[in-house]
Amino acid sequence: MTRVTNSMMHQTLLSDLHKNLARMLEQSHQLTTGKKHSRPSDNPIDVTRELGLSTSITENTQYRRNLDDAVTWLSNTDTSMNQMTDIVHRIRELAVYAGDGALSQTEMDAIAEEMVQLQEELINTANYSVEGRYLLAGLNTSVPPFKRDDLGRVIYTGNTEHVEFEVERGVVGQVSFHGREIFPQSGRDYSIQSRALPMDFRWEGRSEIIQIKVGDRVAKVRIPERWSDDQLPGIDQPTDENGFRDQGELKGYTLDQIADIINTSKDMGDISKLVTVRTVTDSASQVQHLEFVSHTGEPIQVTSWPETDTTETDHSHAGLVSLLGMETTLQSVEFSSDTLSLSGGALHWRLQSGDNKADLQIEASASLTVDELAERIRQVAGDWLEVVVQTDSAETSSTLDGEVATKKLLLRPKDNEPLVIYDKAGTSSAQYAAQWGLSTAMTTEPGASVSFSTATTLDPNLPALMKVSVGDKDYTVKIYLEDVRSASGGNSVDSLKVLEQIVDQVGDDVLGMDILDSSTQYGALFSKTGEPVVLRDMNFSDPSFAAFSGGLALQMGVQTGLTGGSGATDDMITAGGTLRIATLGKTVDITIDAGSTPEDVARRIREAAGDWIDVSYYDPRPGESGSQIQFGLVAKDGSPLTVYDVQGTVASDIMNMDNAIKGTVDVSGWTPPANGTFSISINGMEHTIDLSAISPSEAGNPVTIEDLVHTINSRFQEQGVKAELVKDGADQRLVLWSPQGFSIEATQSGDDATALLGATSAQTENRGGIGAYSQKITVRTGANQQKTDFFGVIENLANAVRQQDREGINSIMLGKIDDFTDNLLRCRTREGAVQKRYTSNQSRLQQNNLNLTELYSKVSDVDLAEAYTQHKMTEAIYQASLAMMAQIIQPTLVDFLR
Repeated sequence: MTRVTNSMMHQTLLSDLHKNLARMLEQSHQLTTGKKHSRPSDNPIDVTRELGLSTSITENTQYRRNLDDAVTWLSNTDTSMNQMTDIVHRIRELAVYAGDGALSQTEMDAIAEEMVQLQEELINTANYSVEGRYLLAGLNTSVPPFKRDDLGRVIYTGNTEHVEFEVERGVVGQVSFHGREIFPQSGRDYSIQSRALPMDFRWEGRSEIIQIKVGDRVAKVRIPERWSDDQLPGIDQPTDENGFRDQGELKGYTLDQIADIINTSKDMGDISKLVTVRTVTDSASQVQHLEFVSHTGEPIQVTSWPETDTTETDHSHAGLVSLLGMETTLQSVEFSSDTLSLSGGALHWRLQSGDNKADLQIEASASLTVDELAERIRQVAGDWLEVVVQTDSAETSSTLDGEVATKKLLLRPKDNEPLVIYDKAGTSSAQYAAQWGLSTAMTTEPGASVSFSTATTLDPNLPALMKVSVGDKDYTVKIYLEDVRSASGGNSVDSLKVLEQIVDQVGDDVLGMDILDSSTQYGALFSKTGEPVVLRDMNFSDPSFAAFSGGLALQMGVQTGLTGGSGATDDMITAGGTLRIATLGKTVDITIDAGSTPEDVARRIREAAGDWIDVSYYDPRPGESGSQIQFGLVAKDGSPLTVYDVQGTVASDIMNMDNAIKGTVDVSGWTPPANGTFSISINGMEHTIDLSAISPSEAGNPVTIEDLVHTINSRFQEQGVKAELVKDGADQRLVLWSPQGFSIEATQSGDDATALLGATSAQTENRGGIGAYSQKITVRTGANQQKTDFFGVIENLANAVRQQDREGINSIMLGKIDDFTDNLLRCRTREGAVQKRYTSNQSRLQQNNLNLTELYSKVSDVDLAEAYTQHKMTEAIYQASLAMMAQIIQPTLVDFLR
């Protein structure tokens, strides 16, 4: 048995006493703080639970604040949408009212003006802001989401992201709507803008019928020629009443006058009810454009043909809308012979429009007429394609002036869809669609060797850049070697892979391609929208190689515009010169100094032409000498280019890019021969001028070379062919070029047959073109397309109201208003559902917080009454322990403890 000693008893009593004292102090601290625990070690399980409950309560409190902000944001958004709904309802009421045929023009103008003001009000409502934050700007809440650009169009400047708050643990909720949800670009605007024209442009062409089709509606207008085939005052000239246009007989129209004729003509339908016709002026560039804009957002189809209902015969083959690049009907070259030769190989065409496709195949060496070809096309295409043969009879006169008879094909889909035609044959001699002006695709050069540039300091991972323009939209395409490397490896490139990259980066809804022969890398690239495609190589992004392009388009044969160059990088110009670059709208003369290299020439063109022309300069080994270079020039608006030497031979010898006829003899003293003709052929048509029948510009004066130039320009209205005189040193030279980009052949016969050109005949060089063109050009078969939102619909609606287009308002525009209203109501429904959800979440989180707070109090807070009672009990036990110990332990110790 263990013996209990006095020391053991003292230790036990003191230990109990200390425990009681500690318990009493703990209870006193709980009474003071109201909390059960002051440190984790007090009760690790309860403290952990307490911390978790505290975190949940804090989180819920923040989530409730987030939900408060979210509901406020959505409530303000709902207010904005409600105001939008009222505005749209008013616009619809006005549209219905405008569809009433009893309203006058004054009343229609008043309705259109109110619509314009409602559009402005809608912009202000869409720019609703709270505390400086714009509700519909996406995440870009500091900037008004909708504003007008320099042209007055409403554009969206926000982004398509949502403001989001965390509304519960792990749950992120949408708070805002971005502008493109309320105003989606679900519609399309269709417009056709002409090529750039000079500010002093005058149309002096033939009388012409222009047909415009919008949707299923058609209207026509006649542009009468201002030509007086009579004797000029004081001049007795043999050309009077000869049926041919001569100098001084043409007056013409300005672009504004043409727009006014189209807008006001009512004889063959009211075009103003289908489209807005206007001139657009670029004062900075000193050019102007003619523009057709659909009122109803339906596709536009433009067709033209010469007016044949008047007594005046037609001698001009330059149509207005064709010249301006606005024709959507596909027209072939003119065939001077009715028999077509297929001696180059079998004909194989692909024709497609929308969902319609057809292949036309005709065996090699077959003999067929133009009418038979038209019938073969009708047979394979069926009723979705309209094929017309247009005939121009021969013109003769009492002199040797004359034109041969021609025929040409006109192709247009009946449902207003774009038309695509291209050759499937890889042999150039069998590419009849391209030769006859019917190809709408760009095809690669079969078997062409294409490679990436290499240089010691050129990063092999640097992409080759291309710019692809489809209508008025530009796309930058980046081509990486690893994506287009051919099976042979190294720097070799597969042309078909390049086409695939172009389609992928631009979009397969815009461009399409067809692999025609994978073994020769022969493929076709075409526009699905019918808009003209302009493709060119751009310079490298590395500043050290900023003067060089990747050259893939040049090597593949798909570079638009003029292409040339075959010299070496270190070739130098021994004698300086001046070259001229011209389009229908602009002209620039560029002086090249002696000693310049091809790279210097490219740089000078960039400097002189500015932003008007894109220059591609390809060197396979940039910065190294001895390699063969290539040039590419293309007007940024896709206009055909002409390049020729005013002085020297830079364009013809160094660049190999001249595409005009320039005589080699001095013509300053030229006089017409007693017997001789001058014939000019373009686009399959030949016109002959009797040199002995030319009259002077002033009575009594001898006929000079200037009179011949004026006569040529009168016969071709300075559109199909333009004649000029240039000074080359001491000599005066005759130059012929085509503003439409056609190849030209000129022939002089009779007496002194080399006096004009230095030879009896001359023709333009082929600089990348095929068939009728001297350069690569893609033609238009559809209007430019632009995505549009409801603001654009309002603009079109106002235009339709001004022009009293009641059919368009009732059949098309009301449906577009209803579509927008439906979308707005869907957004309001979503907003209301989200707001209701967040309100419910708030109530749930509030109740949850009450429950958590109650549980937290039970876990962490002391019951004061119970704690006070326990404290008093502990204190009583402590006092009793002291009293008992006083009887056992020595008094001095007891006194000390007391």
